[in-house]
Amino acid sequence: MTLRRLTANAGTRLREEILQEIPLARAEHGDFRVMQELVRKLAKRLVALHSRRRKVTDRGHLDVRHTIRRNIEFDGLLFDIVWRRRKIERPKVIAVCDVSGSVANVARFLLLFLYSVTEVLPAVRAFVFSAQLAEVTKLFETAKVEDAVATTLRRHGWGSTDYGRAFAELAALTLDDIDHRTTVLILGDARSNRGDPGHRDLRRIHERARRVIWLNPEPRAFWDTGDSEMRRLGAACDRVESCRSLRHLERIVSELLRTAV
Repeated sequence: MTLRRLTANAGTRLREEILQEIPLARAEHGDFRVMQELVRKLAKRLVALHSRRRKVTDRGHLDVRHTIRRNIEFDGLLFDIVWRRRKIERPKVIAVCDVSGSVANVARFLLLFLYSVTEVLPAVRAFVFSAQLAEVTKLFETAKVEDAVATTLRRHGWGSTDYGRAFAELAALTLDDIDHRTTVLILGDARSNRGDPGHRDLRRIHERARRVIWLNPEPRAFWDTGDSEMRRLGAACDRVESCRSLRHLERIVSELLRTAV
């Protein structure tokens, strides 16, 4: 039985639970609309959760001394509360997505997630690559996110992957802008087609960034088999994760938002 038939016969809630768990690489086109709606629902929940945390953090801590001084005329009754504010350095995210045939569906939903939570994670630069790297940040800033995803995959997706060229171009375009606030989020299967995997340029990026996180849509058992360069590329990252489903993407995006306050 296909995934589409299985999910079509389930109730709405059960269907959403199934779609959150299925491997995105196996998701069928007929389920995309439902999955996009599900991403919007999950993103809305994350925005609400982290917006509340952000308001509390922005307010700061109670400044007891200044509060007492300001309320002396009220015989110690605290009518005017003073909060000690702290400067908050908002994080920056650089998302780099392999959109070759084997990874394109996962990239579709990662980009959809990231650009559905910009209310609390505003500074996102997005790059995609298969044969070569392209920045799509402005496209996502000016078009509806679903349209931007479709245009990105149509223009840049489904080709043969060149990791060496992609990371060399990424370093040239972003190295001067990467600093201690920058999280570099890479989505890819690390399959270099036996070419240069680009690990040296990725190390240069890692030296400047706050952290580099690699999301691999393959099961861990497949890493470092065939033309996979996960060992060398993973060594240039702070963290590597198997990321195969909407559930995995939701957890990763939630962790990113936690650093935004």
